[in-house]
Amino acid sequence: MPFAIITTTNARRDIQHAIDWENERSPGLGERFLDYLHLKFTTLSITPFTGSVRYENVRCTNTDVFQYLIHYIVDVKLQQILVIRVLHTRRKPVWE
Repeated sequence: MPFAIITTTNARRDIQHAIDWENERSPGLGERFLDYLHLKFTTLSITPFTGSVRYENVRCTNTDVFQYLIHYIVDVKLQQILVIRVLHTRRKPVWE
């Protein structure tokens, strides 16, 4: 049974910033990013331990087409994946 994907407020904000930024680069690119991200989330829901552990219990996996890193926590008990951040790998972090 696939795990449920839950996104935090920060992750949703990251995703919206990514959509806006990608659309600025090229109209329609943000929507393509979102479509790709949904496919990536579907894959994660089926294979939640794909990403490598980066710190404590937070796993990370990259988006192959776009340069973003998905930071998430797997909760086996609740059968959930909590997506905590979606950050570009080459841009300044949003908190700087």
